[in-house]
Amino acid sequence: MNCFVPSLGFDLGRLKGSTLIVPSVSIGNVPQLSMDLLLTTLSLERVGCIEDENVIPVVGPADRPHGGPKGHSSPNAGISLAVEVFQTKDGAWTLIQQRSPTVSKRSHYYTDNLVQFIKDAGFGLVVQLTSADGARRVDTQLRSSVPVRYIASPTLSESLLQTLTRLELLPLENVSTAEDEARRDFIRREERRLEQERLEAAQSSSSSGGNKNGTGLAEKVQDIQLEAHQQVLEKVPRIPNGGIARRLHSHCQEQNVGILTIVKFAMEGDNAPDAIFLANVLNAVFKIHVPTAEQINKGEESWKYPQSWDSLYGNTFHQDMYQ
Repeated sequence: MNCFVPSLGFDLGRLKGSTLIVPSVSIGNVPQLSMDLLLTTLSLERVGCIEDENVIPVVGPADRPHGGPKGHSSPNAGISLAVEVFQTKDGAWTLIQQRSPTVSKRSHYYTDNLVQFIKDAGFGLVVQLTSADGARRVDTQLRSSVPVRYIASPTLSESLLQTLTRLELLPLENVSTAEDEARRDFIRREERRLEQERLEAAQSSSSSGGNKNGTGLAEKVQDIQLEAHQQVLEKVPRIPNGGIARRLHSHCQEQNVGILTIVKFAMEGDNAPDAIFLANVLNAVFKIHVPTAEQINKGEESWKYPQSWDSLYGNTFHQDMYQ
């Protein structure tokens, strides 16, 4: 189901060929905070929203750049919705901002609908931002000086892969989990049991002068083995506490949609620095925000923070409390 609701007067054809940047609601909300930086710095226009029953509905006043006029009395201020779609003026970049999580146990439905929207729109490339639980890193990840990994689909261009290599970014390691091992053990046991049944059926068929049953069971064994191995094969590495990132990446790959997932290791807490780091990595790869000479002279080359970040972690305590 295509759940995109365009703004009044927006031409849906502007989505075709655009690069989509989408966050996955994950640990620390790092991707959403990075999207805040992009939206505020680039001053993007909302071109629509995604209306999906699998996302918790939410509404609030529209955000503004830090230092802008406070209050929400302006009739043109607008409102913020659960999942909004923004686009640059030239149509080269389309951004999704998700401000609320999915309904419990229904994230896979939202992912399927999102993939359908991506296919129908005809985006040229999908860039997914997500975060992974930093406490569940393996030794190689802990020893690495770069707290970022990426997952690339086979259809990505060679130039983009070369850029990732030049920036010394590493692909996400495919770490086997206890659940994977248990599944493999189960499959091995089933294969041994089916093989024993096949041998017994073959012996019985041989003694009775026919081989029809044995052949049928052998085909059954082969089909089950192939199906089991397909389930075991990990097309996309696991992303601990990464939200829908793994499923979305896998579905895009299956639909031959080019997708790059950038993963930032993080933990719960003050995740503003993580969001800035992730936004810097994204900008280093794609050069989305290139400040002009005038902006550099005015000291505006850095990211702009939205007003909502003022109360991101609550109000500060008055210093007189500690005297």
